[in-house]
Amino acid sequence: MEKKRILIGATGSVDITLLPAYLRAIKTEIDCSLTVMVTYQATKFIPAETLRLWADRVIAGESPQDWPTDKPSKIVSDHDILLVLPATANTLADVAQGAAPNRLSTVILASTFPVIFYPVMGAAMWNKAAVQRNISQLRQDGYEVKEPEWHENYDTALGKMVGHPSLPSSDVVVNLLLERLR
Repeated sequence: MEKKRILIGATGSVDITLLPAYLRAIKTEIDCSLTVMVTYQATKFIPAETLRLWADRVIAGESPQDWPTDKPSKIVSDHDILLVLPATANTLADVAQGAAPNRLSTVILASTFPVIFYPVMGAAMWNKAAVQRNISQLRQDGYEVKEPEWHENYDTALGKMVGHPSLPSSDVVVNLLLERLR
């Protein structure tokens, strides 16, 4: 049986700091080749070099010199599925509108395989009509957008506990991958 080829698209949300646990769980539970593509904003939260500890390959940056090996069409041909984990409101909006301002959104738009988004953002953003329209558009366009799990976290800036849409457990993500890769 051929190894499954999983691509994780990581965007600039504070929840990207949780990504190593997801990568570890995926590699532990699924015999796969695991690639992580991080946006520029994502590298502000966690360095691409750190993610290399848990992935077979990490694609970061937008440099044209990387295109011989990291051209979007080549990235698409090298993978079977893409999870955008976490997916920011900005990334959801780009793809919903057909925009490709970075390599991740270009790969998503060029994809010939399932793309699954795990949205993460503040509660006020999640409840905006524009965000909900974008999610609806993505679903109409054939993408899978998972309903986020709501978590309570202490917000140091506000000095209080706040609820916000967040990522599910790594078990939920692994089980979804196993289901979709059958």
